[in-house]
Amino acid sequence: MLLKVQELASRQQPVSLRGTLDLAELFRNHPEYNPLSPLEYELTANAADDLIIVKGRMSCDVRMQCSRCLESVDEKIEVPFEEQFRIVDEEEEEASEDVEEAVPVTEERIDLAPYVMEEFVVQLPYAPLCSEDCKGLCPECGTNLNEQSCGCNTEKIDPRMAALQDWFKSQNE
Repeated sequence: MLLKVQELASRQQPVSLRGTLDLAELFRNHPEYNPLSPLEYELTANAADDLIIVKGRMSCDVRMQCSRCLESVDEKIEVPFEEQFRIVDEEEEEASEDVEEAVPVTEERIDLAPYVMEEFVVQLPYAPLCSEDCKGLCPECGTNLNEQSCGCNTEKIDPRMAALQDWFKSQNE
């Protein structure tokens, strides 16, 4: 997924990039996310003066774990992508590093794969849900409350007031 800087700068037309990236290795140590298909991307790169703007979309089918009930959730994640690169020589790189939001580029080729993968990972849901009204698991017995209810006492008593609970019971008797 290399973008040739000089070729793009000399052309007046945008360059289209389309393909797939395998994310299996990226998520090898993260079992809460399991890519079911390769990441598909459709990007367009435009050059304007010393700036290269890459825009597009990417999508991937991902199996995640619901953060409330721990059931598997299969979802197609679609993410927009936009990144800016500034063509600089090595002396300018140090001077303009914190001035612009564009990534400084001194090489003849830009490998877009790390930027695409990073943006995809950042856009994944932090706490995925199987549904908005997911009831989750019972904190006492672990029963999935979406499937059945349990007989656990769900009344929460503030530990600072627990001593008063018995006092009120003796007053009512």
